[in-house]
Amino acid sequence: MIGIDIDKPERFSQDDQFLNRLFYQEEIAHIKKSFCQSLCQQRIASLFSAKEAVMKALGLGKNSGVSFKDIQILHDESGKPYVVLHGKAKEQMEERYKGKHIEISLSHTPETVVAVAVIV
Repeated sequence: MIGIDIDKPERFSQDDQFLNRLFYQEEIAHIKKSFCQSLCQQRIASLFSAKEAVMKALGLGKNSGVSFKDIQILHDESGKPYVVLHGKAKEQMEERYKGKHIEISLSHTPETVVAVAVIV
Protein backbone atom coordinates (compact mmCIF):
# COMPACT_ATOMS: atom_id res chain seq x y z
CA MET A 1 0.00 0.00 0.00
CA ILE A 2 1.08 3.55 -0.73
CA GLY A 3 -0.02 6.85 0.80
CA ILE A 4 0.89 10.35 -0.36
CA ASP A 5 0.09 13.80 0.99
CA ILE A 6 0.94 17.29 -0.22
CA ASP A 7 0.37 20.56 1.62
CA LYS A 8 1.40 24.19 2.03
CA PRO A 9 3.62 25.13 5.01
CA GLU A 10 1.91 28.51 5.38
CA ARG A 11 -1.24 26.75 6.67
CA PHE A 12 0.45 25.55 9.85
CA SER A 13 0.69 27.34 13.17
CA GLN A 14 3.84 27.32 15.28
CA ASP A 15 1.72 27.73 18.42
CA ASP A 16 2.78 25.37 21.23
CA GLN A 17 -0.80 24.26 21.91
CA PHE A 18 -1.22 23.25 18.25
CA LEU A 19 2.14 21.44 18.20
CA ASN A 20 1.43 19.55 21.44
CA ARG A 21 -1.92 18.35 20.12
CA LEU A 22 -0.35 16.74 17.02
CA PHE A 23 3.25 15.89 17.85
CA TYR A 24 5.44 14.10 20.40
CA GLN A 25 8.17 16.04 22.20
CA GLU A 26 10.86 14.45 19.99
CA GLU A 27 9.02 15.67 16.90
CA ILE A 28 8.63 19.16 18.37
CA ALA A 29 12.35 19.22 19.19
CA HIS A 30 13.11 18.40 15.53
CA ILE A 31 10.79 21.23 14.42
CA LYS A 32 12.26 23.77 16.84
CA LYS A 33 15.88 23.16 15.87
CA SER A 34 15.06 24.91 12.59
CA PHE A 35 17.30 27.89 11.94
CA CYS A 36 14.48 30.11 10.57
CA GLN A 37 10.69 30.47 10.69
CA SER A 38 10.25 29.25 7.11
CA LEU A 39 12.10 25.98 7.81
CA CYS A 40 10.14 25.57 11.05
CA GLN A 41 6.84 25.77 9.16
CA GLN A 42 8.17 23.40 6.47
CA ARG A 43 9.06 20.84 9.14
CA ILE A 44 5.66 21.15 10.83
CA ALA A 45 3.91 20.66 7.49
CA SER A 46 6.16 17.77 6.41
CA LEU A 47 5.62 15.87 9.69
CA PHE A 48 1.88 16.47 9.44
CA SER A 49 1.88 15.29 5.81
CA ALA A 50 3.91 12.23 6.77
CA LYS A 51 1.27 11.27 9.33
CA GLU A 52 -1.46 11.78 6.71
CA ALA A 53 0.46 9.65 4.19
CA VAL A 54 0.88 6.87 6.76
CA MET A 55 -2.87 6.92 7.49
CA LYS A 56 -3.58 6.67 3.76
CA ALA A 57 -1.11 3.79 3.32
CA LEU A 58 -2.82 1.97 6.20
CA GLY A 59 -6.20 2.61 4.57
CA LEU A 60 -7.46 4.57 7.57
CA GLY A 61 -9.94 7.42 7.31
CA LYS A 62 -10.82 10.22 9.69
CA ASN A 63 -13.42 8.02 11.44
CA SER A 64 -10.99 5.15 12.09
CA GLY A 65 -10.22 6.21 15.64
CA VAL A 66 -6.54 6.77 14.82
CA SER A 67 -5.13 10.09 16.03
CA PHE A 68 -2.11 12.00 14.81
CA LYS A 69 -0.32 11.03 18.02
CA ASP A 70 -0.74 7.36 17.10
CA ILE A 71 1.85 8.03 14.38
CA GLN A 72 5.29 9.33 15.32
CA ILE A 73 7.87 10.50 12.79
CA LEU A 74 11.46 10.39 14.04
CA HIS A 75 14.82 10.83 12.35
CA ASP A 76 17.94 8.68 12.61
CA GLU A 77 21.47 10.09 13.00
CA SER A 78 21.75 10.71 9.26
CA GLY A 79 18.43 12.59 9.18
CA LYS A 80 16.44 9.80 7.50
CA PRO A 81 12.83 9.82 8.73
CA TYR A 82 11.19 6.70 10.09
CA VAL A 83 7.79 5.78 11.52
CA VAL A 84 6.90 4.56 15.00
CA LEU A 85 3.28 3.52 15.47
CA HIS A 86 1.30 3.63 18.71
CA GLY A 87 -2.23 2.81 19.82
CA LYS A 88 -4.82 2.10 17.13
CA ALA A 89 -2.40 2.73 14.25
CA LYS A 90 -0.09 0.04 15.64
CA GLU A 91 -3.03 -2.32 16.09
CA GLN A 92 -4.17 -1.77 12.50
CA MET A 93 -0.66 -2.30 11.14
CA GLU A 94 -0.27 -5.56 13.06
CA GLU A 95 -3.73 -6.76 12.04
CA ARG A 96 -3.51 -5.87 8.34
CA TYR A 97 0.22 -6.00 7.54
CA LYS A 98 1.88 -8.30 10.07
CA GLY A 99 5.61 -8.66 9.42
CA LYS A 100 5.82 -5.53 7.26
CA HIS A 101 7.03 -2.02 8.02
CA ILE A 102 6.50 1.50 6.70
CA GLU A 103 9.08 3.46 4.71
CA ILE A 104 8.58 7.21 4.30
CA SER A 105 10.10 9.98 2.26
CA LEU A 106 9.61 13.70 2.89
CA SER A 107 10.44 16.71 0.77
CA HIS A 108 9.75 20.39 1.28
CA THR A 109 10.22 23.88 -0.10
CA PRO A 110 8.94 27.16 1.34
CA GLU A 111 5.79 26.74 -0.81
CA THR A 112 5.05 23.00 -0.73
CA VAL A 113 5.65 19.82 1.27
CA VAL A 114 5.12 16.25 0.14
CA ALA A 115 5.25 12.97 2.00
CA VAL A 116 5.08 9.41 0.69
CA ALA A 117 4.55 6.31 2.84
CA VAL A 118 4.93 2.77 1.52
CA ILE A 119 4.18 -0.44 3.41
CA VAL A 120 6.86 -3.00 2.49
